[in-house]
Amino acid sequence: MSNKQKPIHSGHRERLTELVSKVGVENISDIQVVEFFLTYIFPRGDVNPLAHRLLDKFESFANIINAEISDLETVKGINKRSASKIKMFSSLFDAYTYSSFSNKINIKNIGQFLDMLESLLRLQPSENLYLFAIDHSFNVTQKRKYNLQNVREVGITPFELFNFISSTKLSYLIVAHNHPSGTALASKNDHEAVSYIEQLIQTFGVRLLDSFIVGKDGIYSEKQQSFVRTFESVEKTIEKIVDALN
Repeated sequence: MSNKQKPIHSGHRERLTELVSKVGVENISDIQVVEFFLTYIFPRGDVNPLAHRLLDKFESFANIINAEISDLETVKGINKRSASKIKMFSSLFDAYTYSSFSNKINIKNIGQFLDMLESLLRLQPSENLYLFAIDHSFNVTQKRKYNLQNVREVGITPFELFNFISSTKLSYLIVAHNHPSGTALASKNDHEAVSYIEQLIQTFGVRLLDSFIVGKDGIYSEKQQSFVRTFESVEKTIEKIVDALN
């Protein structure tokens, strides 16, 4: 094929990769971010039109990643397999976040532990619950993630808890979950969910150290009945930036 006959997007993947390498993902456009991500989902072919269709429907990269598989499949060019790969990305990010913290976290250094909770839960679009295994030296050794809606409707079974406790050989347990669009203050449902877990683990001789809630306004401790970290609103952050520029 002559140069005149080459497709308009010939070599586009290489140019995009080179661009990202030079300036960083944070400095490219939204459509380029989505397109660059899709090159990992689709090893071959022109993904530019698909990137446009996804962004047209979901409006942002975050919304694409957080979309349900059934919604992703409504976009031309996305089948169940590719939708599943896209959906798994947030789980991979969770694994990366935990891996970057887990070998260093001792809950006596509460700031580092709260940093991990903020990274795992602050930007989650749906309610999730984490169990953290803590050893006798108060090190975080492992975690497990649950959909909080399922916990309320079905419950974490004694068998699941037994597997978690026996496989991690934990001495203590910490529970954490999020309120995606509201305050971190505990609700009646929150207390009930934690009480259910606490009752189950008592039969295994395990102590619940605390239950944390991550909301838009901060991180709340159910044991201390107070905020242990507060977040500034977007509006407040913008105000500070504007003040600094004036």
